[in-house]
Amino acid sequence: MNDKPAGWYYVGDGTLRYRDDYGWTEYYMDTRDPRAQDWPPPKPRTLLQELREDEAARSMAAAHRGSRVTMLFRRRKAAH
Repeated sequence: MNDKPAGWYYVGDGTLRYRDDYGWTEYYMDTRDPRAQDWPPPKPRTLLQELREDEAARSMAAAHRGSRVTMLFRRRKAAH
């Protein structure tokens, strides 16, 4: 059983490390990371979910931009 609760801990050299209910994890964060400025930083699972959501939004935006460019190109090409 752990003697410390789950959360982020300072482990030296400007680095935070996440400890869960089973012990130290492989998740590290630099103390200069903007997400570390709001204490405590989100759990690694939350950070990963936010990353996936951001990537999905970017992917959809890029696909949308690509379809608009294609439509504009088709219109110009058809006009000539």
